[in-house]
Amino acid sequence: MTDPLSPEALRADVVRYAGMGDHRTASDVDLDTSNWIADEMRAAGLEAFFDTWPLRQFQLDSCWVETLGTRIDAVPLWHPTPLGDDPVDLPLGAGGDLGGKAALVVFENVMVTPKSDHAAKIEAAADAGARAVIGCTPHASGQIYGQNVIPPYNQQPWPIPVLMVAPKHWHILQDAADHGDTAKLCLSGIDEPAAQAHNVVSRLERGPRWIVVSTPQSGWFRCAGERGAGVALLLGLARWAAASQMPHSFLFLSNSGHEIGHMGIHHIFDQDILPAPERTNIWLHLGASIGTRAYTQVDGVLSPSGPEPESWLFCSDDLRPPLERAFEGLPHLSAEPYNRKNGEIRWILERGYSAFSLMGPQRFFHLQSDGPEAVDAGLLSAIGRTLCDTFTALTSLREEAAT
Repeated sequence: MTDPLSPEALRADVVRYAGMGDHRTASDVDLDTSNWIADEMRAAGLEAFFDTWPLRQFQLDSCWVETLGTRIDAVPLWHPTPLGDDPVDLPLGAGGDLGGKAALVVFENVMVTPKSDHAAKIEAAADAGARAVIGCTPHASGQIYGQNVIPPYNQQPWPIPVLMVAPKHWHILQDAADHGDTAKLCLSGIDEPAAQAHNVVSRLERGPRWIVVSTPQSGWFRCAGERGAGVALLLGLARWAAASQMPHSFLFLSNSGHEIGHMGIHHIFDQDILPAPERTNIWLHLGASIGTRAYTQVDGVLSPSGPEPESWLFCSDDLRPPLERAFEGLPHLSAEPYNRKNGEIRWILERGYSAFSLMGPQRFFHLQSDGPEAVDAGLLSAIGRTLCDTFTALTSLREEAAT
């Protein structure tokens, strides 16, 4: 039998996940991802089924801006308002009279929240008569940063179309606006008021006590490091569990909707699917950027330089001592109580589960360039084996405490 947590096996799943394309919730790629994960779980011997949930979703066709003979790739800010099937020619405006123009707007925040500056600036442009916004959020990479959204922006379209471009292209648009030039804008697609997405639920029932493992499967782009590493570990751990002699039941959850307000995990909590906290020995949430590389840049050339140091091992208070012992061999992961508001682990802990989560950023986080090379498969394998040992150690502690 192939080792399910070998570097080769994990790398293959990361590559396959990233190769599917952009993983936006309820897109064809996301639905294909759900089917693939469910098929792999069944092949490993688990029962797998879909927890299907409804949403309003925009299925993007094309998004770009063209001016001064240069076409610039863009992505819409969610939830999009389309421009229509055909490109539109608009004068550019960076201030003053915006009537009938595409307003150039720089946003300060990398996530769309009620406290971010997105709504105020977009609504101000719309009130000033702008027909669209061309936006930019500064980022060290110079690339477009995929901006997660929370309610109501995950389901409520902006008053006018908002097209986001990369910081490295911003000067082109500013120059065009300064010279009174126009731009051709394209933001086309289908707004589906009754779209559906799938959480994949996989079970291996063996006894009254449960171990739960979850990971988000959706994101703006290929998300190899951000999401693919977690998906690969989820599959690897499921295959390991199926072949193990552990007497505990396992539930593996791959949920969509992460980038649009964590919609998938919120839906699963409303269903009669999950074991109760008092029946759950441990919940592991595989968050973002597990086993990713740090990079150094010399003369414009990036080179791997070890594990990403901004890697976090968050946990409920009861798990800190055993996790510190379990992860001694991975010094870049130090157990600490969860004290943030980001990440889906928040919702798990709020419901009373004894839980921990691996998560963090990485160099290509939320960027279109987040490919398989961001993941160190050897490190991912070492993390996977540590997690298996952790499950064994923690369940033994639970059993000792119960006797």
